[in-house]
Amino acid sequence: MITVAPIRGGSGYMSRHLSMNDYYSEGEHVAGHWHGRAAEHLGIAGDEVTKEVFESLASNKHPLSGERLRPRRGQIAYHDFVLSAPKSVSIAAMTGGDQRLVQAYDRCAMRAFKLLESYAACRVRSGESYNTERLRVTSNGVAAVFRHDTSRMLDPQLHTHMVFANLTWDEDSKRWLALQRKVMSEQSAASIRGQFYRELERECQNLGYETDRSGEAFRLSAVSDSADLRLSQRSLQREEFKKRYRDTFDHAPDKKRVEQFIKEGKSAAMKRFREEYEGAFGQSPSGDLVRSFVRDWRSTKMESSTAEAVHQRQRERLGETDYDTLRSHVQRLIAGQQEQWVGENQDRELAKKEETKESLRKKQRRDHTQTDVKQEPREKGRSRHRKRARGVSRANAEAMRRMKRGMSISSALRGHPAGILVRQLTIYAKRQNEGRAVH
Repeated sequence: MITVAPIRGGSGYMSRHLSMNDYYSEGEHVAGHWHGRAAEHLGIAGDEVTKEVFESLASNKHPLSGERLRPRRGQIAYHDFVLSAPKSVSIAAMTGGDQRLVQAYDRCAMRAFKLLESYAACRVRSGESYNTERLRVTSNGVAAVFRHDTSRMLDPQLHTHMVFANLTWDEDSKRWLALQRKVMSEQSAASIRGQFYRELERECQNLGYETDRSGEAFRLSAVSDSADLRLSQRSLQREEFKKRYRDTFDHAPDKKRVEQFIKEGKSAAMKRFREEYEGAFGQSPSGDLVRSFVRDWRSTKMESSTAEAVHQRQRERLGETDYDTLRSHVQRLIAGQQEQWVGENQDRELAKKEETKESLRKKQRRDHTQTDVKQEPREKGRSRHRKRARGVSRANAEAMRRMKRGMSISSALRGHPAGILVRQLTIYAKRQNEGRAVH
């Protein structure tokens, strides 16, 4: 689920709602960090959120130089987008003790943040757009991001506050302008929420959890419906409110009225009930009736406790049997994944060794083949060269002999027979010498 609420002023909001450890302990601090492309522009991206920087941006001042940022300060200081995990995921993560789910949730939440930021916009006031509601998408913002793990009723509830300063950098006009959240809110309902659920469901399945889907949302099969209800006090209060409303006004409240009950503080809730009662019955309700009807308002007071005490209370509300069942299931999944990791690591090591051996064998074969290939052509080449050389020598010798013989015959025909006689005697003598050598 993604909700959004404007923050007016901003003074004290960080200390009362964000840095407190999940609404229950002033002694335990939750660190938030600055995110967003505009945060990079300001030079604070990745820094831990401090009261000084938070309130500087709330006052429309640069957190480092102190200069004014937007042309107009405006009444809205921040826009608080809250992203929540399905209840069953929060129960398995926090009450069941599966920190892998917390890490998976954080990864999906930051992807949702980047997608949400891509729809940041400013209002266009120049030219034909003057005095219109035309928006220009800037795709940048600066947000203080805090992750909590319980609700105000101290139920397990993983949720992330993405508190966008009322600020965005407009590249066209080269100046800081007020952040317009309209497109961000529309896309939260249209696509961002659905994508967040799908990605988180895949992450849970990769961790070994089976899931059930109902429409856009999903739940973990390991968490029973009864466990989900016992650790959802606000849901119980919502159902009790609907019953009180039917008993008082003789009809069920519509969805808008239920949302008002969830969001309003005590004073606003009492005022609304008196107006409704007077409108329905023509008279003011008694003080006792008002107090009996308005008893589950949205309190701004934080209960003081410790993390361990809160988790112990959650386990008690869940019940010993359901808690033991959930915890055993979580431990089996964690152990199973660890065994899988060990097995996969061993398989990878074996595969790596085999790959190394095969690589060495291939290299040896390749080197041997290359040696043979290099030597064979050289030997063959030399042999061919020698044969060719011998052939050339024989042909040259025969040609020389024929030439000398021709010259002798030619000389004899011209009346000089001495040359041919000498040649014939030389040949005869050579043959006589070869014959004696043989004998």
